[in-house]
Amino acid sequence: MKVFVSYSTPDLGLVYKIAEHIRPYGEVFFWDKDKNPGAESWPTIFTWIDQADLVLAVITEQTLSRALPVGQEIGRAQKGGKLIIPLVGPAVNSGDLGCLNGITFQRIQPENPIPALLSIEKLVAARKQKVEQDQAIIIAGLIGLVMVFASKK
Repeated sequence: MKVFVSYSTPDLGLVYKIAEHIRPYGEVFFWDKDKNPGAESWPTIFTWIDQADLVLAVITEQTLSRALPVGQEIGRAQKGGKLIIPLVGPAVNSGDLGCLNGITFQRIQPENPIPALLSIEKLVAARKQKVEQDQAIIIAGLIGLVMVFASKK
């Protein structure tokens, strides 16, 4: 499973904590960890979002002051029909969520994110299981096709 984390740079410490907790469930991508010098930023980020099975959106008061890049990432995820889980800081009003308004969010305390992460862990694990099941079905279908074509020779 692939997980993309959308965030504002001042929340990077929190993002590393989130990534560490989510890592057992899949590959975690975010700009400051995975960027390649010389690569164009937006095509790279959009590729990660397009390939993601889950998008975590970290929304804190710092995000609200620099919402445009996070908004672009969330818009791309919404356009692609991605499952988005907003992790919302305590100082953020639900009315300030913009394009995430209407999506059930999880409150997260930046100084102690573990309770929030434990709260979404079951959902993340279920998503990983669904992705693995979907991949197994695709592989079984491909094997079946190969066997059908091989038997016709």
